Amino acid sequence: MKKLLLFTAVALLGLTATNAQVKLGFGVGYAVPSGDVADFTDGGISAHFELGYGVTENIDVSFLYTGDFLVGADLDEAGVSGSIGNVAVGTYMVNGRYYFTESGFRPYGSLGLGLASIGAIEVDGSSAELAASTSNFAFRPALGFKYGVLNMNAAYLSAGKTGEASVNDISFNIGLLFTFGGK
Repeated sequence: MKKLLLFTAVALLGLTATNAQVKLGFGVGYAVPSGDVADFTDGGISAHFELGYGVTENIDVSFLYTGDFLVGADLDEAGVSGSIGNVAVGTYMVNGRYYFTESGFRPYGSLGLGLASIGAIEVDGSSAELAASTSNFAFRPALGFKYGVLNMNAAYLSAGKTGEASVNDISFNIGLLFTFGGK
């Protein structure tokens, strides 16, 4: 009986390995702050890295890391002037992607769920220091397309709150998404 179970497990593993599609992707983009963080930051840069697996031709599951850096702004409101530091958001997520077509131009929708680490960085002249840091639950829905290895998307990141300020952004990304193995 043990030999039959072992044979079945090896056969199933071999069957899935022949159609396995490992995904490797990375890219950069522009992040536009939204929510309360938009009151004291300007736009910034966004970068991402992902490593995943193609479950079927239309479904991918991946580990996704994104890093968004929002540049602080100068304030001059109601007679109060000063500058606000930068905000850095790093997220570690499990991301699911569904492709609406199977070949050529492939539009998709995706959803990432995970942990966001938010850090406020104060810049003063030539030195920088971490002013505040917090971790929250985060989600990241996105719409995009893949054509060959080119991957473009627009994503909304909700990284929770730091203090009383909500930290969200909308990013527009371009990158490469490679597929190894499979058909």
